[in-house]
Amino acid sequence: MAAQDLRIGMFVTELDRPWLESPFLLQGFIIEDRETLEQLRELCRFVHVDRTRSAGDAWRPEPVAPPAAVRRRESVSQAGLVTAPAARRRPLDFFALLKSLRSAAGEVGENMPAGAEAGSGSAPWIHVYPDSESRKLPAGGVSESGEVAAAYASRPLIYQDEPGRTSAAGASRDERQDEEGAAFGNMRQAEPRVPVEEEIVTALPMLVKAQGLLAEVARDVQNNLNPDLDRLRSVVSEMVLSVIRNPDALLWLLRLKQTDQYSYDHSLDVAAHVMIFGRALGLGEDAVTALGMAGILQDVGKLRLPVRLLHKTGALSPREYEIFKTHVDFSLHIVSRCPQATPLMLEIIGRHHERCDGSGYPARLKGEELGVMAEIAGICDVYCAMTRARPYGSAASAQVALDAIRAQRGTRFSNSMVDQFVQCIGLYPVGTLVELNTGEVGVVIAQNRIRRLKPRVMILLGPDKKPNAYPPSLDLLYDPATATGEPYAISRALPPGSHGVEPSEFYLA
Repeated sequence: MAAQDLRIGMFVTELDRPWLESPFLLQGFIIEDRETLEQLRELCRFVHVDRTRSAGDAWRPEPVAPPAAVRRRESVSQAGLVTAPAARRRPLDFFALLKSLRSAAGEVGENMPAGAEAGSGSAPWIHVYPDSESRKLPAGGVSESGEVAAAYASRPLIYQDEPGRTSAAGASRDERQDEEGAAFGNMRQAEPRVPVEEEIVTALPMLVKAQGLLAEVARDVQNNLNPDLDRLRSVVSEMVLSVIRNPDALLWLLRLKQTDQYSYDHSLDVAAHVMIFGRALGLGEDAVTALGMAGILQDVGKLRLPVRLLHKTGALSPREYEIFKTHVDFSLHIVSRCPQATPLMLEIIGRHHERCDGSGYPARLKGEELGVMAEIAGICDVYCAMTRARPYGSAASAQVALDAIRAQRGTRFSNSMVDQFVQCIGLYPVGTLVELNTGEVGVVIAQNRIRRLKPRVMILLGPDKKPNAYPPSLDLLYDPATATGEPYAISRALPPGSHGVEPSEFYLA
């Protein structure tokens, strides 16, 4: 559409130039005022508009598909996931839901395998970090983003030492070539099929089961056994369906139902993000499942590294770093012995530390040699590592992490991959602490795929920064009014842990 034909209420999906060459923070937004309209008309000759996501007079219904298109093949496992509008219920009270899930989480946790209980520290391959003074992050800014990324990238996990290793006959690898390489599609911000409250109830036992299976995989590796990937693939397939129904639920649980064991949290965090990102890029279910499996298993080779190296919290020497990089080969060796491993899984695991400019490892691949899937895994691994606390540094906010990744645009990561990832994550990801224009502090519990500046938030602290005994939820999309009559709005995002807000105080941790 010609820019001169734009009007207020239209949803702009693409410009006639890269988004980073424009003053707009969001990649995809509704034209809400005359100022934005004039900016677009001055900057662009034409833009792309989605009328089905527009508002007011600019809205148009989605075209009715012809019968042949309606009957396109869909996965049987997804049948019945779409809730008819008439059947949609009013959202549940979010805080009441979290309170009820506390006891449910405890009951589910009783069924976890030994060594997988949150905070037990008894898993044989997990070391709970000792209390130590965390290294402070540089102040978040684009100019310092490269330093922030370097500080977080490729750091070791910490495990207890493994027993002596003996050679074992590896099981034959499944050479079946799955149709998992779906086309790299355009970013799509699909509306959730079910409310986040409903999906959290479904996703919680799934997450607890995944944590238990991770402990079993670790024990198998310690005992020189081939891990049973069939059960892991089953729970990853369930996670894929959860992402399709509502990706916010899994992200919420991963942020707030944390263990004291970084490796469990990071593996599942990466798996969730690669699946959400892959789904947003339009990849098929098989490809997204392969991403999830690789995300969980890509660092399993760190079990084979010397414990003294993994315990080190300071900078690694050049020789130590060379040893550390061998965890990729160990991961490939462990996973390739499993009959259920696929060539695509092994490719992702082997390349997730490669970078577009050839600065990665182990093969120093460049450009298109990496492949889309490996680059998805790499960018999600960096983001997830930065946004979780480690012994050598506190967790960075989503904004600082995204700035660090943007600083590597066109170098370590491709331009298009960075742009798509930033759009997928959004300005206020689930779990982000925000300060409102009233002085209240809330946490984002669900994103709004159309108006990204207006997510749903749960108000944790009052204007005086004292905790709310019963935190209410607000959907900023509907412009709820403050005491002065002005609509609620987010003033700024806050770093993790601001004002003493900890997950254990309010959520499931």
